Amino acid sequence: MDYRLDIGMWNQVFAVPCALVDKHLKLAGKEQLQVLLYALRHAGEGFTVEGISRELGMTDNEALDSLEYWCDRGLLSQTGRELLPVPQDERAAVQAPEPEMETVKEEPAEEKPGLPPKKRMLRPDGEHLTARLAESEGVRYLMQEAESALGKTLSPAMSSLLLTITDDYGLPVEVTVMLLNYAREVGHIGTSYIDSVARDWAESSIFSIEAAEEKLQQLSRARLAWSKVSAVAGLPKRSPTKSEEERACRWMYEWGFTQEMLEAAYEACADHTGKFSAAYMDKVLTKWHQQGITDRQGLQQQKQAAAAKKSDRGGAEKSYDISELEQLSGLRLPDKL
Repeated sequence: MDYRLDIGMWNQVFAVPCALVDKHLKLAGKEQLQVLLYALRHAGEGFTVEGISRELGMTDNEALDSLEYWCDRGLLSQTGRELLPVPQDERAAVQAPEPEMETVKEEPAEEKPGLPPKKRMLRPDGEHLTARLAESEGVRYLMQEAESALGKTLSPAMSSLLLTITDDYGLPVEVTVMLLNYAREVGHIGTSYIDSVARDWAESSIFSIEAAEEKLQQLSRARLAWSKVSAVAGLPKRSPTKSEEERACRWMYEWGFTQEMLEAAYEACADHTGKFSAAYMDKVLTKWHQQGITDRQGLQQQKQAAAAKKSDRGGAEKSYDISELEQLSGLRLPDKL
């Protein structure tokens, strides 16, 4: 006789790492837990960040940040687009506290002047964050202002990132708040984006309100330039590459081309390539800049002059003398055909 145990919905289960409950359940945010459970449920099937965000009702940045959270915590490792469990010995090495050792005076490592220390492999944990909140009024103020700037309760990942920005990157609290307000304005409030911008600001020595204001003006001008290029080309909403952004700024602010001329350059680009190409538009606008063409009227005059010159060359090529032709050919054409 065959026996069968029917436990309803428990017939189909998937494994959850003990470390998730033992060490991370208290500290992980809702999004991080949702994403990990989704990934475990679809292990071996393959999934995308877009699929996760669609199924769980979150943004792509939140889904990506949540996956990176578990990589930062040593639960997962990432190679390209493949996620794997971290081997037990490696996880223990990452999570185990460093043994106490006698203080040894070492020569400081040579670093580029003005750069903050490199990022930690792992961001500050919950205990360290709690301790810093208790001892630093500035950190407490930063966390309060960050919630106001981002318009939501801070996740553990975001809280630890803000502490990293302050303690490791060296950005003052007021500069970090300006950065967060900018991130909210452009619609990128995920930890990955904020981390990359903060690191860039630190490497650029933006450690004062004045320097931050100047940087924000540069970013605003770059956004405006790219928005005009996107509008004339009918591009979907996306962030430009560094090269595209630099070219858009050069076209508008260095060469002074209007949106009307950008549209004309795109038309020339589309006629030749059938699509948007910043490199081809750059060649067109470079030529117009060198020729001193600044508006459509000047462009039309240049086209008419080029057409007239071509017509003159064509007429000269078609005109010939009968006697010269006879001498060249060695033949005499009959008087009548």
